[in-house]
Amino acid sequence: MNAPIRFQSRSHGRRVAMACVVAVLSLSALPTMAQTAEAPEAWPSKPVRIVLPFAAGGGTDIVGRLLAQGLEPILGQPVIIDNRNGAAGGIGAQLVAKSPPDGYTVLHGTIGTHAVNQFLYPSLPFDPVKEFVPVTLLTKTHCALAAGADAPYKTLQEMIQYARQNPGKLNYGIPVNGDACHLGIEMLKFQSKINIMGIPYNSVPTTMTDLLGGRLQLSSAAVQNVMELTGPGKLRALAVLGDTRAEAMPNVPNIAESGFPGFAANGWQGYFLPAGTHPIIVNKLAAAIAKLYSQPDFVAKAKARGLELASLPPDRFNTFLVNERAKWSAVIKEANIKPQ
Repeated sequence: MNAPIRFQSRSHGRRVAMACVVAVLSLSALPTMAQTAEAPEAWPSKPVRIVLPFAAGGGTDIVGRLLAQGLEPILGQPVIIDNRNGAAGGIGAQLVAKSPPDGYTVLHGTIGTHAVNQFLYPSLPFDPVKEFVPVTLLTKTHCALAAGADAPYKTLQEMIQYARQNPGKLNYGIPVNGDACHLGIEMLKFQSKINIMGIPYNSVPTTMTDLLGGRLQLSSAAVQNVMELTGPGKLRALAVLGDTRAEAMPNVPNIAESGFPGFAANGWQGYFLPAGTHPIIVNKLAAAIAKLYSQPDFVAKAKARGLELASLPPDRFNTFLVNERAKWSAVIKEANIKPQ
C-alpha cells in the first residue's frame, strides 16, 4: 500500500520559498576570495613596513631611514621603519618570514642575514632561501685593508711578501666577526698563502685605536671608518677588498689591481619579501628603488653619507645571492670560523 501523499499548507510553502530567497541573497552577498584579497596591481594601498633587524642609529638604520623617506612619494603611501634588533638579525628576519606575503612587510636584509649567518651559526629561526623572495640590492660597502703608518710595507704586495718572510709575526683585528671585512681577510690569506692571526674585538673604534697604537699590524673595516683615520702619522690604506675602487677612496687600488683578479669582498644590504609574494609586487618594489636611484637629489644625499648605491632587479639579485652564499660558505668552512 502506497504511503499517503501529504500536502504542505500554503503558508508553509511561502515560508520555504522565502527561506530559499534569503539563502540565495546571503550567498551572493558573501565576498569571494578574489573580492577580499587585494589585487597585486593595487599595491600599495596602505602603509608599508620596513623591518630593520638591527638597532636604531647604526649603519643599516641610516640607510633604511634614508630609503624610507625617498620611497614615500614614489609609492604614495607612508613607509614605516620598524627596528627589531637581536640574534645577529635573526629576530627581524624571522618576523618578516612569518608575515603574510602581501607586500606590506619588507625585510631590510644584509650579507649577514642572507649569505653568511646560515653557515656561521648551527641553526637559524628562519630559512634565508626558502622563506624569502629577493627584491633588490640596495647598497655595497667596501672594506679597506689598513696598516699602521710606520708599517714596513706600503702596498698590499709588499705586505704579502713581508708576511711570507715572517710567518706568524703579523696579526689583524676583527671588529665584527663574520662580516665581509673579516671574511675578506680570510679569503686573502688563502689566495696569497700567508699566515696572519686574527684577534677578535667588540667594535670598530677599539680595533682602530689599537691599530693606530701599534698593538695590531692590520685590520679591515668599512672604507668610511678607515678614511677618517688615514694620513701622515695615522693609518695607511693598502687596498680596497672589493671588485672596484671605492668612491670614497678613489686613490686606493682595489684588490684586483693588486694582483688578485676576481676577488670581491663587499658588504651589502638588500630588500626581501616573504616567500609567496606575488611577482607583480616584487617587481613594483624593485622598480620603486630603481626610480629613486635615478633621482640626482637622492643620489647626492646618499653620497654625502658615504653610501654606495647598487640596485639589481630581482632575477639578477637572486643570482648574486647564490654566488655570495657559495663563496662565503667555502671561506667559513676553510677558516673554521665560529660565532663569538
